[in-house]
Amino acid sequence: MASPIAHTFAGFWIFLILAAQLRTRLATQWREWLPRLGVLILVANLPDLDFLFYCFDRNAKNLHHSFTHSLTFAILISVALSCVWRIAPGFWRSTILYFTAYSSHLLIDFFTGTKIGWTHTGFGMPLFWPWSKEFSSPLILTFGIRYKDFAALFSLSNLWVCTYELLTCSAITAVALVLSKRRLKSRSFERLGSAEEGIL
Repeated sequence: MASPIAHTFAGFWIFLILAAQLRTRLATQWREWLPRLGVLILVANLPDLDFLFYCFDRNAKNLHHSFTHSLTFAILISVALSCVWRIAPGFWRSTILYFTAYSSHLLIDFFTGTKIGWTHTGFGMPLFWPWSKEFSSPLILTFGIRYKDFAALFSLSNLWVCTYELLTCSAITAVALVLSKRRLKSRSFERLGSAEEGIL
């Protein structure tokens, strides 16, 4: 499994998509939007809550990466959350947003393994649970953290994984923000040009 760093960034990216769709000025309205950001980050990390069972009971190792890492569970959670709080206007729009946040976790874990590259070292997930067949990508893009015991969880190896994810996700975020600003500037120039043509 990837660390919470990658999944938190995924929740943040989905929040930025929501804010862009609703044309929100985050700089001035950030307090109003903090609950939505928190919920999307929580939903993006939600599948790994099954890890808590393993922390308290070592015999529950088989629960991790089980039904919570499936599209079936993603759909159920998304519909349930939309019934509780519509994070966007409309039930289905909220459901799709929650599903995207939850599924981002599955997507990241799909490409997580022990060695980067075309290595077939993925951990596998039952994406179509209750069908028990596990799926993983032969292409691994991020390392998985080790959680065999408490010492492994806070090892130098896991520190390296967290650093790798932080640097990679920060770079993706920076590139996405720069491209987004350029797109907004080009749209404003287009509007300005069409307004000038209308005056003339």
